[in-house]
Amino acid sequence: MDDGLRLLRAARHTVTGPAALLGDPALRGRAAEYVADLTRPYGLRVPDGLFDAPPGALGQSYGEMAAELIPAVVPPDEPVDVLVLAFAVHDVLPGRATAAYLSHVCPGTPMSFALCDQGSAAAFTGLRIAREYGCRRALLVTVEQAVLPYDAGVPVPARHRAVAMLWGALADDGAHRGDGHATGGTARRGDNGATGGDGGAGGDGGAGGPERIALGGGARVTALRQHADVRADDVAALAAGEVRELTAGRTDVAVVLGADLAAAWPGHRGDAVTTGPAGQPSTGFWWALLDRLAGDAARPRPVVAADYEPGLGYLSVVAMEPVGRSEPVGERGADERAQPLVGLRGADGDPDPGAGQRHHQDARLPGPLGERHGPLPQR
Repeated sequence: MDDGLRLLRAARHTVTGPAALLGDPALRGRAAEYVADLTRPYGLRVPDGLFDAPPGALGQSYGEMAAELIPAVVPPDEPVDVLVLAFAVHDVLPGRATAAYLSHVCPGTPMSFALCDQGSAAAFTGLRIAREYGCRRALLVTVEQAVLPYDAGVPVPARHRAVAMLWGALADDGAHRGDGHATGGTARRGDNGATGGDGGAGGDGGAGGPERIALGGGARVTALRQHADVRADDVAALAAGEVRELTAGRTDVAVVLGADLAAAWPGHRGDAVTTGPAGQPSTGFWWALLDRLAGDAARPRPVVAADYEPGLGYLSVVAMEPVGRSEPVGERGADERAQPLVGLRGADGDPDPGAGQRHHQDARLPGPLGERHGPLPQR
């Protein structure tokens, strides 16, 4: 069991307007020159005059998108220790040190990291960093934009979206912190606008401004696993094996799957399964997970959630338990393990009992991650 991290607050945003920085002609010129220089060695071409187009057609600034979400989840009197920005598609100013900028605007001026080149696995890696950092509070922001100024040869996200999640150490948990301020799921200023989601993972959600997500008492991480080099024809069995192990036969566990994993694992079924929206590879999974947590806030239950990055072969899994429950996911008695969850199985039948062992990671990694889930390779 891992009891070191709890999801305290979350907010998300679908951005529809232009990036404010593109209103500056000098910045537009520098952005055009920088992107052209970066793409030229790869045979990619930025069309002449592209940055003369209206700002709304040119893409988004991750600094602006994330900075708008930070006040929705981080009050001024709750400083953050570490900030992680996770993304796959670069924004309109790829030369900007966005994570450093966000540290400047975030309470606490936290240590900051930017994670990319891992596709949809980047935010899971960010969560691992937050957990291993041993901090009191960590802010994880995952962002994606729907425009690239050149033909990348692959689909870009459908919408500009950002998700911010504030995580805290359970050692800092309780109705009040030592300094007398309320924490986590406790009602406090700014929390009254929290909602229970947008009625579906594919909805517009935060269009028009940040949408705070009502999480009740919050949820703690009980398992966090990442597998590298997982082939498309192996992922269904491996995912089914992970779900089976982490739920241990319990019937009260909800399951959340990213769209790419759901496509690769067509055998999943059941009312307790939530699937992320297609076309949002970085934010869609977390959007759906927040919908599930918000929808269950009145009667919270455990969640096992997983996503697959098909281009790089990463399978990432996280299990969460409502704060206050005495039995985390995966720790039921042996007599309860024969109970079905929601009829989950691989496309070719029952999951292979050895599937999870074919993708072991570095056993030398310290802490609970070292059991099976070593660091992802850089590509």
